[in-house]
Amino acid sequence: MFDGTLDKDLVSDASVCDMLVRVGTDSVDVAVFSVVADNSLIYRSFPVASPSAGVRALEDVVYDNPLMLCDFRKVSIIVGTTCYAVVPSDAADETSAVGIFRALHPAYSGHVSVLGTATRNASVVCGIESELSGFIGRTFHGASVMPHIVPLIRYFASKPCRGNSRRMVCNFRGTSFDIVMLDGNSLLQANTFAFSNPMDAVYYILASRSRHGLDPYNDEVLLTGDRIVREEVTPVLRRYISRVMPAIFPPQMFRAGKDAMLAPFDLIVTPLCE
Repeated sequence: MFDGTLDKDLVSDASVCDMLVRVGTDSVDVAVFSVVADNSLIYRSFPVASPSAGVRALEDVVYDNPLMLCDFRKVSIIVGTTCYAVVPSDAADETSAVGIFRALHPAYSGHVSVLGTATRNASVVCGIESELSGFIGRTFHGASVMPHIVPLIRYFASKPCRGNSRRMVCNFRGTSFDIVMLDGNSLLQANTFAFSNPMDAVYYILASRSRHGLDPYNDEVLLTGDRIVREEVTPVLRRYISRVMPAIFPPQMFRAGKDAMLAPFDLIVTPLCE
C-alpha cells in the first residue's frame, strides 16, 4: 500500500523488525518488515508538499505515524541528496576526504561523514543538513544514516560481474537519476543527475559510457527505479547498446513482502548491504 497511517498495532513485536526510511524531495518512504517472518513488509509513501520542506516533512510523517517511534531492531535512514562526493579510498585520509567535499560543496557547513562503498577503490563523503541530522539523532537512537547513492553502490558492488566486462546501473526517479559504473569491484563513476526530459537522461548515460570507454556490445546497462522513465529510455538506449535490461529485484526483499517492489530501489536494498 502507498497510503494509510502507520499505527502501532500493525506490528506485534517491533524488536524483531527493521524500519527503512527514505527522505526525498518529493516523498518520505517508509518500509517496516520482520526479520523472522516472510511476507511481513509494510510500505508507505508520504508525499512532501515542497522540495524545500526538509526536516519538517520528516517530522510531520513521524508524528502522524506512531509506528515509526517504536523500538525497532534496527533503523536505517537514507537521504536523497546530491550533497556528496566520491573520493579514492586509498589516496585520501579522512581529513583530506572532508577537505575535498568542502571544496566541492562550499555552501555546506554541517557535519561531514566518510562512508565505505564496498568497492576496492572509493569512498563517499557526504553532508546531511544539520537540522535533519539532529532530528534523526534525537528521534531514532542508533539509526544508520547515509545518502541514497551509498546503498546503491554497495549493493551492485557486491554482485559479481559477468566475465571481465564492466557495467552501468541507472536508477531512475521522476526528474532525476543515478549512474553507478563498475569495473569488477572498482568504482568508475557515481553521480546523480537531474533531467526535465528522459532524453536528457539518455544523453548523460551515453556520454558517461563514452568517457569511460564502455563496450557497446559487451558492457551492460542495468535499469531500475521509475517504470515510466525506464520504458521511455530503454528503446532509445537499445539503438546504441546491445545489453540493456532491468536489474533483477533482490529475492530476499521480495520474500519480505511483495510491496517491497513498490518502494524506491535504493531504499529496499539498504538492509542487504549495511
